[in-house]
Amino acid sequence: MKELATRTLTGAVYVALVLGAAWLGPRTTALLFLPVALIAAWEWHLLYWKGSDDAPPIGLTIVLSLVVYVAACLEISLRMTNGTITLSVIAGTLLLLTFLLLRSGSTDPGKVFTGHLGTVIYATMPMAIAAALVQVDHRLFIGFMVLLWTNDTGAYLVGKLLGRNKLMPTVSPGKTWEGFVGGVLLTALVGWAISASTDVLSLRFWLVAATVVALAGTIGDLLESALKRAAGVKDSGRILPGHGGILDRFDGYLLAAPVMLLMVAFAMGG
Repeated sequence: MKELATRTLTGAVYVALVLGAAWLGPRTTALLFLPVALIAAWEWHLLYWKGSDDAPPIGLTIVLSLVVYVAACLEISLRMTNGTITLSVIAGTLLLLTFLLLRSGSTDPGKVFTGHLGTVIYATMPMAIAAALVQVDHRLFIGFMVLLWTNDTGAYLVGKLLGRNKLMPTVSPGKTWEGFVGGVLLTALVGWAISASTDVLSLRFWLVAATVVALAGTIGDLLESALKRAAGVKDSGRILPGHGGILDRFDGYLLAAPVMLLMVAFAMGG
């Protein structure tokens, strides 16, 4: 009971912070997600390199993640849509990594490069998308997060009540096909409700977004589960009481956020 209360309180604070930041605007959202991005990068680094003697300095990982995140947020603030700043910074980051790898004498440079790339591109970049969606319309971001949360909750509850057939037992034994389908259907229903309560985009958009966000969120969850299983750990961290780490809370978000941004850009014709 105490663990449930802790989990509920942490979840309530998390939801309040995310929704409050979105309501206040893209700058507040960018500031809120900055430490989230850096902690996610930290956790990814520790999971990826757990048990390895070839791990690069974690400080380098954090600095690179910070630079890329700030570049993305600067581009959002300047209302640039062609990705010039962010792509230039990423290209510079890749050149720097290549130079450092050539000098390091690493026994597995491919793994080092992939580790940095995963940290910067997968664990860090999507965090800046929160501010990008808020910049377009804060209701888009709030709607997206509600869809993501609905899928998580729906899949969990339906899986607990009706789950029989394992979705991917070697990666995440607790997930079932029944929970997956239930999560998608409930998310689609909430997508319909969002469309009925706002004039931002069409019913078709929100129904498609609900389905795609549910799919992407589930895949993101499974990817993080696979990384944790490979590292031999249950949680990515302990910073969120009752929830584990940042990656445990944002696993689905990391893959669903870029997909949502692409759908919004397509729907708005830019």
